[in-house]
Amino acid sequence: MRLDSVYITYWSLLDPLCQSQSLPYLFALADKGYRIGLLTFEQPRWRMSPEEERAQRNALRARGIEWRPLIYHKRPAVLSTLYDIGVGSLAAARLAKRSNASLVHGRASVSCGIAAVAARLAGTRLFADADGPLSQEYVDAGVWREGSLGHRITAWGERKSLEHADEVGVLSRHRQSEVTPWVGDKPIHLLPCAVDLERFRPLSEARQTLRRELELDGTVFVYVGKTKGWYDVEGMVQFLKAASGIFHPLTLLVLTTEDPSVFSELCEPAGIKHVIRSAKPGEVPGYLSAADVGLCFRHRFPSQLSCSPIKLAEYLACGLPVVATSGCGDYDELIAAERVGVVVPRASDDAALAAAHQLEALLTERSIGERCRSTAERFLGLDEVVVPRYSEVYERLCST
Repeated sequence: MRLDSVYITYWSLLDPLCQSQSLPYLFALADKGYRIGLLTFEQPRWRMSPEEERAQRNALRARGIEWRPLIYHKRPAVLSTLYDIGVGSLAAARLAKRSNASLVHGRASVSCGIAAVAARLAGTRLFADADGPLSQEYVDAGVWREGSLGHRITAWGERKSLEHADEVGVLSRHRQSEVTPWVGDKPIHLLPCAVDLERFRPLSEARQTLRRELELDGTVFVYVGKTKGWYDVEGMVQFLKAASGIFHPLTLLVLTTEDPSVFSELCEPAGIKHVIRSAKPGEVPGYLSAADVGLCFRHRFPSQLSCSPIKLAEYLACGLPVVATSGCGDYDELIAAERVGVVVPRASDDAALAAAHQLEALLTERSIGERCRSTAERFLGLDEVVVPRYSEVYERLCST
């Protein structure tokens, strides 16, 4: 079995992050003729039956991807991750050697650490698709204390994987400048989380049907995602409360796989009508089409300057202007330059009200939906922007 690269992700195959931020890139590269080995770490939440696993393996093989699932370990903290890094490094190196692969490609911090060790063992090139700094993200989210063992080990591993990489990928220009001292003159590629414009597009029939079925009244704001870590649900509700004095009626549509009571407990005292659904990936574009504005509120942590929230790209692709907190990677500049939404600079009632007034003016523009869609296509499109950049990396680092 001949492979061109071994791709490692610390996500499970069925994890929405893997489905949206790994597989589409791998499929596109496989369509260009690259044969790829895929290593995932399977968590209990995404466990499949043997029959389902066999079906997934056969489907991936038909696309030119050989899948090797490994077991994810959660406890004890730090030690379990180090164990996974050891097992993953040996498995990736073995696969790379047996398949005569030219490249080991890691996505995000832990996977980049695995890829760095595997590339050394197998004698291959290394592409560190680094994303953001996991060490700082965990500190910001309250998982670790700054200077703790987990924080120091992860930061060291992140730096070493970047130093040893032949080429590096990052999500934002801030992260690009941050890692330059470690990388030196090696190529650093800006690879924001990309959206598939074929899947995510305005669906007029779904809009009419869902607004009627869900009784979505007036201006509909949609939020897709979680409630914990760096997601600022309280700040989002604070903005909606200020906006309700301008947009009346107003409805919040929430798409989440987490406990819906978190949203209800915040929205009900604020008098905000809300509808909560758990949507399958294929259903999300329809729900977004039923809305008028997309929301992305994150805590203003240092690590968020390196992020690239996929939800913002998906909102724009569906023609929705966005409201986002400041500090979300490169989106502050993109939203302002393309006039596709509003950035809330700080957590306060005055800032929320000012942002709501700006949004009111923006929504009166006839071309706003087309402008949002065009922005997604020119800056965040999967096939239009990001896949060509990955292809250039693979052309240089893989022998085909």
